[in-house]
Amino acid sequence: MIKILLDYKWCFIWAIIVIVLCTLPGNNFDAVPAYPGMDKLVHCGMFFVFCTLLYNGVIQQFHGKPTRWLPIFVVSILGFLFAGLTELLQLYIFTYRSGDWWDLFADSIGIGMAGFAYLLNYVDRRRK
Repeated sequence: MIKILLDYKWCFIWAIIVIVLCTLPGNNFDAVPAYPGMDKLVHCGMFFVFCTLLYNGVIQQFHGKPTRWLPIFVVSILGFLFAGLTELLQLYIFTYRSGDWWDLFADSIGIGMAGFAYLLNYVDRRRK
């Protein structure tokens, strides 16, 4: 069990970072240069990294020979549940933040991009 948890250690660390970033008040980021849509790009990137780290854990857990479709299904569901959790936390717990459907959509795009990257990696591994 400990070995499995260690395979996903970077994912757990990243999840904590995402939760911390999603709970910070918006005025903490005033010094960061912004443009329209920057928030959505950040959401997409955070969940791309989160799911990529999950896929990395899957690859480590199965010693480089995971199945093709089951990890995509499981990681996508876990990623979407985590995205929903962060939006619900922003909406109901951290009221100085706002839960947004478009943020959830951007999170989903990042999750899909990570799934596509996993498929490319999987196909490349099968050819070798």
